[in-house]
Amino acid sequence: MKLRLDQDLEDLRAAVDGQAARTVGPLAAGVDRAQGFSQELWDAVREIGLTRLPFAEEYGGDGGTVRAYVVATREIARHCPVAALYPGTSIQVAMTLLKHGTAAQVERYVPGLVAGTSMASWAFTEPATGSDPRQISTRAEPDGPGWRLSGTKQFISFAGQADVALVFARTSETALGAFLVDTTDPGWQTGPPSEVLSMGGTEARPVTLDGIRLAEDALVGAIDGGFDVMIAGEAFGKVRAATISAGIAARALEEASAYALTREHRGAPIGRKFPTIQAMLGRAAASTLAAESLVLTCADLLDRGLAVTAEAASARLVAGRAARESAEAALHVCGAYGLTREMVVERLYREAVFFDVSQGVSEIQQIIVGRELLAGTTRQGASS
Repeated sequence: MKLRLDQDLEDLRAAVDGQAARTVGPLAAGVDRAQGFSQELWDAVREIGLTRLPFAEEYGGDGGTVRAYVVATREIARHCPVAALYPGTSIQVAMTLLKHGTAAQVERYVPGLVAGTSMASWAFTEPATGSDPRQISTRAEPDGPGWRLSGTKQFISFAGQADVALVFARTSETALGAFLVDTTDPGWQTGPPSEVLSMGGTEARPVTLDGIRLAEDALVGAIDGGFDVMIAGEAFGKVRAATISAGIAARALEEASAYALTREHRGAPIGRKFPTIQAMLGRAAASTLAAESLVLTCADLLDRGLAVTAEAASARLVAGRAARESAEAALHVCGAYGLTREMVVERLYREAVFFDVSQGVSEIQQIIVGRELLAGTTRQGASS
């Protein structure tokens, strides 16, 4: 089961699916077990063109849309979720620069990020911040006409591969700024990547910013505009995360359905014989369709330049739930075989929970949706 799309997007989906099956899928298990960045996988993703999809031709893009990007990302995630993550921070930084950067910053960084010839990191999380940007302790101190950055970041994906990083640092006790940092600067120091349950191919590392000196033009947006920069970028990040979760859910359903039709009990496929299996798969399939629909809604809003605060957080929740339901259903349908590494279900089950705790835990997404709901509700709307 999958959503029906316009013909051009159906063609894109089929093309990406076919290429990802040949070049991305065969690398998935190895990257998962190695827990390391794969240049071969990155090259395969670049070849598919995912980095170019949401950008206009004037920046080296394919003139596509965020809608096209999420359709392609979902297909890549079906074959290898970590591959769908690979271009994410580079696209996120490029989009942020197009919205908040100067013409010089756009000219210097965006074409390489769009082409995939350079990579970017999004350096926000710190050891003590969790999902609260107001706890950021990294400091940006005035240094002549420029700045000096000092602090520590944690779980920074592609910190060891990125050419540039967008670093969030405190510019005063109450204000936050966003800064472009060249990762070849000796003050950019990375630690060993964390060993994680899943998505280890992003090599999330700790980063120490040891008094990095920055020119005045390294600042993105206003000196106190870091929150606005962060919110704009994180909105796209949540839609990306929801898309990948929807891809995981779709693949888990495919694996469960195929097994249910081939595994027999007394001469009949278990999927045909047991209504409990049909109900389990049906519930997960409905959640997956809902998630994909909400992801496309968010993409359309982003293409129109509209805020997606509540919608993106909702997509994270719905898609994350769909991924968990589908992976759990696949595990139950496949039984003990699903626990073995010979079946992809074992990996999907681990990957399904990734976004529950990464890039803003699910409880934070619930609070965001609730806050936005209350902000749009008037007292007159309440019953007496």
